[in-house]
Amino acid sequence: MVTDNPEEPGTRSAAHDWSTDITHKGRWFTDAHGRRLLMHGVNLCGSSKLPTKPYPGSTHLYDENLFWDHRSVSFVGRPFPLSDAPKHFARLRAWGLTLVRLLIPWESIEHAGPGEYDEEYIDYLRELIKIMPEYGIKCFIDPHQDTWSRFSGGSGAPGWTFEMAGMDIRAFKETGAAYVHNTNAVPGDPLPMVWPTNYTKLACCTMFTLFFAGDTFAPKHKYQDQSIQELLSNCFINAFQHLATRLVDLEAVIGFEVMNEPHPGYIGLETLKEFDSIVNLIFGDAPTPLQSFALGDGIPQKVGVYIKSWPFPTRRSHTRMINEGKRSAWTSGGSCIWRQHGVWGLNDKGEPVLHNSSYFAKHPVTGVKIDFYQDFYVPFVNKYAQAIQKVKPDWFCFVEPLANEKAPVYSDADHHHNMVFAPHWYDLNCVFYKKFDGRVTHDVQALQSGGNVISATYFGRKGAKTNYRGQIKNIKTSGLENMGEKPCILGEVGIPMDLNQRAAFATGDYTHHIHFMDAAIHALETNLVSYTLWNYDVCNDDLYGDHWNGENFSIFTSRELADKSDKDDLASLATRASSKTILQDPSGLHDGGRVLQAVIRPYASKVAGTPEKAEFDIDSLEYLFVFKPFAEERANTTTELYIPQYHYGSAKTSIEVHVSEGTWEYAPESQTLYHRYNRSSSSENSITIRVNSADRSKKHASDTKCNIM
Repeated sequence: MVTDNPEEPGTRSAAHDWSTDITHKGRWFTDAHGRRLLMHGVNLCGSSKLPTKPYPGSTHLYDENLFWDHRSVSFVGRPFPLSDAPKHFARLRAWGLTLVRLLIPWESIEHAGPGEYDEEYIDYLRELIKIMPEYGIKCFIDPHQDTWSRFSGGSGAPGWTFEMAGMDIRAFKETGAAYVHNTNAVPGDPLPMVWPTNYTKLACCTMFTLFFAGDTFAPKHKYQDQSIQELLSNCFINAFQHLATRLVDLEAVIGFEVMNEPHPGYIGLETLKEFDSIVNLIFGDAPTPLQSFALGDGIPQKVGVYIKSWPFPTRRSHTRMINEGKRSAWTSGGSCIWRQHGVWGLNDKGEPVLHNSSYFAKHPVTGVKIDFYQDFYVPFVNKYAQAIQKVKPDWFCFVEPLANEKAPVYSDADHHHNMVFAPHWYDLNCVFYKKFDGRVTHDVQALQSGGNVISATYFGRKGAKTNYRGQIKNIKTSGLENMGEKPCILGEVGIPMDLNQRAAFATGDYTHHIHFMDAAIHALETNLVSYTLWNYDVCNDDLYGDHWNGENFSIFTSRELADKSDKDDLASLATRASSKTILQDPSGLHDGGRVLQAVIRPYASKVAGTPEKAEFDIDSLEYLFVFKPFAEERANTTTELYIPQYHYGSAKTSIEVHVSEGTWEYAPESQTLYHRYNRSSSSENSITIRVNSADRSKKHASDTKCNIM
């Protein structure tokens, strides 16, 4: 049954317009009317890890002078120039992706030195975020890092943090302390995806260990007579608390994340003889922990070199000598921190040997076994969250473990106010091999937990969906069990676009990509979790991808715009301050999009009850949503669903809607379906909403008639 006006006073909006205040009740995000929320969005963006000045910071570029000048950089213009913001925000709004995880590396705001903040960049961020409400967009701040810093092969921390640790960033390549893509780039050659191997290398492991547990494992190391742990962690917290004070008045900001994919470094390692290849990527040059210590201290080592293989991800191929020039990774006059603390030393023959292989597995003084999350990470999270919420108590604080890992365990004594579980998930097997054809997938989560290959193998598209759905369910469940009744949002989920030897770039056939992305998002929607896809990057192109370390994940690419003019006034598609709508001027909105058939999908965003089931069939275009209505007498009864024109067209007659109870209205100009149940006549049963494409239904009916004949 259709009604002309199903909405209640004050609730009329586009389904994907987050003009409301967002709070939470238990595991659900809620709006001002108490409705349960499911939010879809993107990360902005991969290239935000890199500076814009003094030269474009893409990791395939290297300038001997400019690259090392880490104190004079600028990130103004990341993720894109302010003049371009309206068209990108309009595009995201049209795609129904109106929650933004905004990447802001520590380096971007405190590169000049401790306590010296880049107010010019923060001014830019303020102006960028001010534009978001015009497009119904909310955001949360992501202090992004990968393998600690750009200078240890990733992103995140300022270069001066290595100076505090006594490390020489210019020596990392020769000593094997880090694989930095810029210094290893070969012009014209696509970069290999080896940046995660830095999580087992000296620079990254040392910095994370000092940051989280320097007082425990390196108490002798001081910087200007101060604790290295306190200096590093306080600088980080103070920098983002300062940013919080600058952004506190902005409507679009809903909170701050703690840290992207925190890493324990050496903390918790049972042995320093080798790294566990089940939980670490051992690829390319792979020195053991002891060899890393020795190399950093100027002692040449013959290390194993690993290549891709099957069924194990990599295997040892050969060995090679590293640091034959006997260079030290430590600054002039310094020596290895871990040698100073008795972890290792030299035998009578001058060979490196371990003195305490389990040094990082237990407290050096008490001998008590340590746990990274419980003993170091959660206490840091508590301190950070309190600092951010001191600025604005209503803000959420998003916390995550390492990618694909379970949630940290929270006790009653930990900080619980407005905490959100924000894990990441990728099909690590497909990401590493950059292959997906829909025939076979593997449950890496199960394999890392000791499962066998046979039981962790799934076949076909249906199998991929089952596989991924189970993994997301496990992650979500771990959050509820370990952190309590808190909202869950998948902060990163995505697929590499350079799959299958980059074949789609030549053929234009993205079928495998679409099926891959569909399986991943299907796992999210069926588990009823919000998410932000990785990622939307305006710098993306076929050759260098997202311009960071060989990654190519962006759902947007400049390649598709190369032959198009940029005259479309997409800024006119704001939700407020303009009467124009998507229906009246849809030009250019999908230009540059990749795998949109899977990315753009219907979803119930504001639910007048508790969501119970959601599923979109990309082949039939049927969307099914089931929810339990609110029992409270004064509860809101209007549910809003985003129904994209991309799939269903722009006419009111372009969709077929079947509801088990209540009335509905479709507003194609705002891509919204409104459903309302009658509180007085509503039963205690769940309500089902089923949406189909009218054109697809007609075609199916026609095909059926032909089959009968």
